[in-house]
Amino acid sequence: MAKKNFFVDIHCHPTMRVFHNQSDDGKTNLWEENKNTYVNNFIGRKIVRLSDFIAKVSQSNFYHCASGNVRVVFDSLYPIERGFINYKPLAKLLLGKRNTEAIIVNASGINPKQYKKYKESEDYFSDLNQQYHFLLNNQGPSPCGKYNYKVVSSYKDLSNWIDKEPGNMAVVVTIEGAHVLGCGTNASEKLSANELEKILLKNIELLKNWEHPPFFITFAHHFWNQLCGHATSLSAVTQLTCDQSKGINSGFTPLGRKILKTLLSKENGKRILIDTRHMSANSRVEYYQLIEKHNTNNPNDIIPTISSHTAVNGYNSFAESIQEKDASSKTKNTKFYSWSINISKEEINHIHRYNGIIGVILDKGRHCGKSTLKKINSIKNPNKKKEAFIKLILDNMFFYIEAIGEKSAWDILTLGTDFDGVITHFDCYENMSKIPDLKNDLTAFLHSTKYKKDLWFSYSPEELLNKVFTLNAISFLKRNFN
Repeated sequence: MAKKNFFVDIHCHPTMRVFHNQSDDGKTNLWEENKNTYVNNFIGRKIVRLSDFIAKVSQSNFYHCASGNVRVVFDSLYPIERGFINYKPLAKLLLGKRNTEAIIVNASGINPKQYKKYKESEDYFSDLNQQYHFLLNNQGPSPCGKYNYKVVSSYKDLSNWIDKEPGNMAVVVTIEGAHVLGCGTNASEKLSANELEKILLKNIELLKNWEHPPFFITFAHHFWNQLCGHATSLSAVTQLTCDQSKGINSGFTPLGRKILKTLLSKENGKRILIDTRHMSANSRVEYYQLIEKHNTNNPNDIIPTISSHTAVNGYNSFAESIQEKDASSKTKNTKFYSWSINISKEEINHIHRYNGIIGVILDKGRHCGKSTLKKINSIKNPNKKKEAFIKLILDNMFFYIEAIGEKSAWDILTLGTDFDGVITHFDCYENMSKIPDLKNDLTAFLHSTKYKKDLWFSYSPEELLNKVFTLNAISFLKRNFN
């Protein structure tokens, strides 16, 4: 890749978005705009209004990627956790069947047909395989014939494909949530530890035998997966209907440790790296200790650490991050979004130590406290509002740099937008086509303000942002995607 004049996103959901909202005529594809299907009743219409800050149309379809010159896309496959569908008993009783469906369909983009399928089955591994084959089977030229996407399995494959034609896009397969292996369901909870282990190990074997095995897996997600604890991630409103309390903030189970080591092993096929996003702080501490031990004992086989779509919490350490319970009150007046799902200076240093990577999420709700966000959202002048968001993103980025305190801090940051992950996107950067605008606006702001120039470490704004938007991800792939 002689000319790296394109962008990379290490976490988004183009396939998931389309898969959950397929049209009955079978014409849905990964290129074109994909709009939510709606349940048109009182509750459904109200939910659309109340969730207008969440995109109701695809953000990372491949035409948006092409328009934004995002030519390397890490596509995070995600079978929707049934915790989003199986509402709390009281919520189901009060809302009723039709209104429950209306809330889920209208807020998330799952169409009614898929919703009914998910209500009847908890087969996550089957869901995963269907998404994977949907992605594979649609490889090839765009409807207009100008662009082309291909799923790649190595840095060499990616590099050759990108260099071949200017309209070529490379897709790297990743996964969000180890529940995909067949755990965290009502059925799996009834199995013995040995029975469940056999199922999970078999599915890992199948996963590693894919033509394009996943590069990494986000080990935890929103609900208990019987492997490790997850961090609080759902808003207070969502917690009224969805129960993520089971296993929250706990550590690894014995089975979880076994599955973790099996995924990371090279003896059973290609290593699948671990993304720590959504793990509880206790699980992350244990995971970093395990990686520290492995890397110390195996200097020629370093396992890098990944947090693919995150922001900072403003704390110095894990201990400070969890001192106060994650609740709405915790973020009321904080500069950064202070829940323990975000990362502290201690964790940033863990990731930096072994040349890991951090994806900067483009979810404004994860970047700052509630009062700060409310203040920015109330700004009427669009240019001033954009500038406030630019400063917010930079404050998060500079927190990473300050935590490490040396020039090499700029080697670990990249983009992990989480587009199509049902996020509260930044108003002025609502989809992949706006990535060039984001980079240009950040560059211009740094030039005009010299903001925190002492943390630039002699780089120019162009050099800093070339690293964040492209070069660091490419270097990470070159080191690890083999």
